[in-house]
Amino acid sequence: MEQEKRMSKYWLPWLVGMPAETTVAVVSVLFGGVLERFPRLKICFAHGCGVFPYTVGRIEHGFNVRPDLCAVDNNNGPRSYVGKIWSDSLVHDREALRLLVNVLGEDRVMLGSDYPFPLGEHHPGKLIENMPDYTQQQKAKLLWENCRNFLGLKNP
Repeated sequence: MEQEKRMSKYWLPWLVGMPAETTVAVVSVLFGGVLERFPRLKICFAHGCGVFPYTVGRIEHGFNVRPDLCAVDNNNGPRSYVGKIWSDSLVHDREALRLLVNVLGEDRVMLGSDYPFPLGEHHPGKLIENMPDYTQQQKAKLLWENCRNFLGLKNP
């Protein structure tokens, strides 16, 4: 993550650098065909999957119009992996959480805290618990059930 030159001010490495790096990781995994070579692999991306949920349309469009640059290692478009990748919920904003859940699916987002780093939620889970339009079942999925499923743990 760049911390010098244009990223040296305003705490930019933490505010925009981390989500950008996460997005690079997501797109590299998808374009690189990692999930094709390892179909049982489960990956959970931090920082609400970076800006992937917001830019998935742009990424898919680029994949379709420039396959010579984007589809060189994998012929499956990025949207084909929606529902196959996981993300933490650490987005600090109700609308961002709604978008993340809408794009990835309510079964693919789990509680994230970013502990012990300074941008972590001060009260992990508070954003999820305070989502007025989410049912108790949806909140339970995001708070703990999806993590249990990701880890392959059985019900107690």
